[in-house]
Parts: sequence; C-alpha cells; structure tokens
Amino acid sequence: MNGWLNPVKNVAFNLALYLLLPCTVIAALAGLCANANAENISSSNLESSQPTFDISGSFRLKYEHLNNPIFPSSSEDRAQVNRRISSRLLVKAEANWDVFNVTAELADSRAWLDDNDPTLTSSQVNTLEPLQFFARYTPKNTIAADESGLKSITAGRVTFDHGSRRLIGQGVYRNTKNAFDGVLVDWTVSEWNVRGFYLLPVSRLPTDSGAVADADRAFDKSYSERKFFGLYVTSPDNNVKVHSYWLKEEDSAKLATKNRDLYTLGVDYTKPFADTWKANVEVIGQTGTSHQTASASDTAELDVESWMVHANLGKKITDFTLLRGEVDVISGDNDSTDNTISDFDSLYGVRRFDFGPTDVYQAMPRRNLVTAGARSITTPTTEHNIMVSYKAMWYQKAPESVDSFIGHQLEARWRWQVKSSLRLAIGAAYLLKGDGFERGDYPDDSQFMFTEALYTF
Repeated sequence: MNGWLNPVKNVAFNLALYLLLPCTVIAALAGLCANANAENISSSNLESSQPTFDISGSFRLKYEHLNNPIFPSSSEDRAQVNRRISSRLLVKAEANWDVFNVTAELADSRAWLDDNDPTLTSSQVNTLEPLQFFARYTPKNTIAADESGLKSITAGRVTFDHGSRRLIGQGVYRNTKNAFDGVLVDWTVSEWNVRGFYLLPVSRLPTDSGAVADADRAFDKSYSERKFFGLYVTSPDNNVKVHSYWLKEEDSAKLATKNRDLYTLGVDYTKPFADTWKANVEVIGQTGTSHQTASASDTAELDVESWMVHANLGKKITDFTLLRGEVDVISGDNDSTDNTISDFDSLYGVRRFDFGPTDVYQAMPRRNLVTAGARSITTPTTEHNIMVSYKAMWYQKAPESVDSFIGHQLEARWRWQVKSSLRLAIGAAYLLKGDGFERGDYPDDSQFMFTEALYTF
C-alpha cells in the first residue's frame, strides 16, 4: 500500500510547496506595503470587493520536416531527414481579489515521429508541468509623474519577457518556456519603470534522452546553486531599455554547471523618425568567469569577455508593409586552449525572431555570428500576417581551417487568423550552405517546412 502512495505523497508535497510558498511570501510583503499605504486602501473596500476567477489557455499542434541538417553532421549522429509532430497545451487559472492576484498555469509539451533524434531534448518535451504558480500584490495608490512608488510585488514560479527577449524571453515557436522561482518587484521612478528581481532558474526534467523520448514526467526544479538577479529599466516612452543582470552558479551533487559568474549589461534604443522610419540598436556586453564545459573534471576558471550588437532600420513602404534591414555581430571563440571565453552567452533569451525556426530546424545560436539581411512584414488584413526574410551569415571567428561563410538563408511564414480562437500558420526555410558548412555527411542545402494550428480559449 505504501509503495503506490509514495508518488502521490511526493506530488502532493510539491504542489503544496508551489501553493504555500508564494502565498506566504506575498502576504508578508503585501502586509508591509498595505500598512505604508493604508490611506489609499480602506478596509471597507477590501470587505466589499468580491473575488473573480478566470480560466484560459491554448492548444497548439505543429508538424515540422527537415531535409539535410544545418550543422555539419555524420549519419552515425543523426538521420538525413527529420520529421516531428509536437503539441503544447497551456491552461491558466487566475483568481483576483482587490489588490491580490494568484495565477497557476499548467503546461504539457510532447513530440512524436522523432525516433533516435539527438536534437530532441527537454526544450521540446516537458509533460504535465506546473509552469507558473505565483501571487501578486498591486497597490491601489496613484503615483504622480514626479514621484516614486511601488507598482507590484510578485512571488512564486513565473515566466516573462524583457525587452527584445534576446536575454530573457518565453519560447513562442519553441515547444517549452523558460520558468523561474523567486521574487520580482516593479516600481516607478519619475515615470521610468524599474524591475528588480531575484530568481532561481528552473531546470526542465528529466534530461535523459531516453526519458525525454518516452515523455516521462518529473517535476522541474530550481537549485540554490544557480542564481539570477538584476534590474530591468524602461523609459516613459519605452524607447530606452536597460538590462543589468548577474548570473552566479556552482556545481553541486545534483547540478552540473559551467560555474558561470557573469555580469551582463545591455542598452536597447529605438528611434522613430520621419513618420514612417524606425531605427533600433541593442548593445550588450558581458564579463566574468566560467569553465569551458560542465564536466566535473573541468576545473579551469577562464575569463569571459563577450558582446553582441543588433541593429535594424525599417520603413513602412505601403500602408500594410514594413521593410527592414537587419545586422547582427556577436562575439565568438575559435580557440578553446587560451584563458579567455569570447562566446556570447544569451542567458535565458530566445532567437527564433532573429535567426529562424528552432526545434527541428535548429537555427543558428546567438554566438560567434555575423549576419546581414532584410525582412518584410505584410498585414493586408487583420486576419493575415506574412513575413519574408533573407540573411547572409558568417562566423565571427571561424574554426581553424574552416571558411567563415555559413550561407544564405531564405525564410517565409504566413499566419491566418481564421477566427478569434483559431490561427493557422505555414512556413519554410532554405539554407544555401556556404563553404563553412559544406562539411559532414550532409553538405547539401537544408530545406525545412512547418505547419501549425493554434486554438485558444
């Protein structure tokens, strides 16, 4: 009897932890803030308000097909053709009562038709997982433009985006999302929005390739040995965004890491001009220390000096078409024997919107890369969105005896909002491989297509 009860007890314990921890923390913090703002929140209002509840969610089904892997590979490592069907179910429940909000979200991500696929990881498969569970306190006090004031306190397990999403972002195309355990505090300083946070990144489990392929389930975990904290600041017009982040991690009996101790500072500036033009530039620098790998035998602490620059310039060429030129320059490393790591670390950012589909296609990572290209986005009606892009890509530092040119990438995607609850999409990408990628058993060009249906409720 006890044997079958133990898993139930473990599940119950974990759920209780997710429920009680954020509520306890937020209640304590909210109590302090409520005392400080007692003149703005009367007890009569609290007693008269009624809680409200809402349930929403989405289900996405996607098919992907790739012929010839992008990265140099051998037939022993992976097959020439990769097909995958993936699903993602998200169900979110919210309860609101006066100044308090409690949110719980369940995610279920699965994949099929991917036998012996080495690219299949917990980034695509994560079954029956409490993706979010947090409590939020939002005071009722009104903040004048020249005053500072608290906007909200959030505690628990959360997912969120910051700015361009190149350093912190939720997966949209990818089948799973990044989650964090901790506390976020939002406030206003002279109309500038400031967020301070202290978080423990959540590791998706299991990580064993066989367990992932079988869609085995295990509760995702965060570890005290990995900490992520910092500030995110935006200007009143949202055209200036400043990131200041620290990531500190160390090995433990349950966590193998690169022992990263990184400080990342980024500035994102957008400038609209001449009515129809818009320019954007994002500059990010990174410094600190790290090991080259997460192996327990790798104990060499190396200096990190990395950076990235993204710039784009766009113009509305018709009432419903935007044309934009784009450039990315991202530091790389082609020498693992020296004492410095120059590969840029994108932390918890996403890359699909810059470099193409992820998951099966495995778009270029945000490191050791130089790209130049153009993109058009056309919305002839509110129901249709068409994107076409071209990129030429090079290594920022090519491996020894390898040509620096990666290739030309063409991509197109069409979204059709059939009705408010149903969106269909179809897309394709083609990489004309350059000399730098015409290696391995599959030197020919990579051809990829996908189609998906997204239902929201």
